[in-house]
Amino acid sequence: MIDVNITVPLEIVKFLENSGNTALLIKGDPGAGKTIFSLQYIASKCKKGTGVYFSTRVDTNSIYEQFPWIRDKIPPENIVDATQSIIPKKMEVPQLIRYSSLPDFLRGLYTVLENRKTTGLPIVVVDSIDAVANVVGLSVEETCSRIVDTIRSINIKTIIITEKAEKTALDYICDGVVTLKRKLIEGRIFREMIIEKLRGVEIHNPIYYYTLYEGRFQYFEPFPVLRPYEKEGYPPHPVVNDGKGTIFYEKGLYSSSYEQLDEIIGGIRRGSFFLIEALGKVPCEFAFELIGSPIENFALQGRGVIIVPCKGINPLYVYDVFSKFLGKKVFEKYCRVIDFSRIKNERQFPWLVKASRSMDKFLESLNKVIDYFKDVTGENVLVILSFDLLESLFGPEQTEMITSEITSRIKFEKDLLFGLSFSSLASSAKLRDMAEYFYRIFSEKDVLFGYGVHPPTEIHNINIDFKVPHPRTFFIPVV
Repeated sequence: MIDVNITVPLEIVKFLENSGNTALLIKGDPGAGKTIFSLQYIASKCKKGTGVYFSTRVDTNSIYEQFPWIRDKIPPENIVDATQSIIPKKMEVPQLIRYSSLPDFLRGLYTVLENRKTTGLPIVVVDSIDAVANVVGLSVEETCSRIVDTIRSINIKTIIITEKAEKTALDYICDGVVTLKRKLIEGRIFREMIIEKLRGVEIHNPIYYYTLYEGRFQYFEPFPVLRPYEKEGYPPHPVVNDGKGTIFYEKGLYSSSYEQLDEIIGGIRRGSFFLIEALGKVPCEFAFELIGSPIENFALQGRGVIIVPCKGINPLYVYDVFSKFLGKKVFEKYCRVIDFSRIKNERQFPWLVKASRSMDKFLESLNKVIDYFKDVTGENVLVILSFDLLESLFGPEQTEMITSEITSRIKFEKDLLFGLSFSSLASSAKLRDMAEYFYRIFSEKDVLFGYGVHPPTEIHNINIDFKVPHPRTFFIPVV
């Protein structure tokens, strides 16, 4: 059973459960996802037999073909074929109504509901009001008004779908109004739901971002801010082995450590610079948390990891988080955090590397740590550079020089460099030119998204699943 509280925003659920409301208007241009959204809601109500879908545009068979997932959620008797096509139906239709006038349509609707035994207040989807108006020869506004008056008199709730995305009289006729929008960001699909009004319900969040991935409506939740986790330790991170004897190694690749991202970009070439650039006001914690999984994957395979954290992220904070994911012994053996903050050595920090604010001395310290791990482990290393911190310490020109030198070594020795940048940095353009992989992230109301610029990818929502034993970052395509 689909969980309505996950797939449909809570404000809308409360609105439709409110006894004082009757009609919810869903509007948007073709392809915005109005039909999928309404089917998703009806699916949540079918167990009690209260949800009925009146399709006036597409016959029942076509609905099952377009959205195969609903076969197990919405039985045929919950779908009413209200299309008026003269072409014979491809299958026997359990529910079929014919009408040429609005009274005919309303009688058919009433008859269908009278013949059904329900254990709750019926809810009907009319998809779409525009098609009904066209058949009965009335304006969309008059058709909607008369349908709403009728369903109020017989104590029925309805979701009315319209192709009219602009503001019309329908907005005033219905108790609630939701607009679905589809737009492009650098040629990539992006979707947002705007809750215009919901009578009797406080709207805490007027905008939701969503996808129609796999023919389902799903909205996205905020990305959790990086924090020291309450548990003392977690089960080991599921390692994606990319060492000798693996397909990754034979192809000259590292795994990104994200299965979904590996499928999208095919892995990361050894000796590469992978740049993650944050647009706008993305918190540095969001950007930093994205490289958590690669850090774990390298360290758990016995490889060294050197981290220059983002500006404002204390090295002790890095330790508090990743020692719980990796275990203290693994973190202290394979991870080193570069420190410019002059943390007092009140206790021994074997993982902390003091660095000078002189560019040459910083590079010397960084190269020494790389040499150390190569001597001790005999393995390649992962270097994490946060360019907001470097630019604040050394300025844009020296930041570019540092990156150029480290990148040259990384390429020659087949190591891996992850860089975290922000579009506001003066060095951003040069860093993009140096990177073999360029991935952008942006945040809308603390919901995190990302897309590949090179290689190009569609937009993905990025979030973390805390329900699994070891928290897992996942990517959902916005389609």
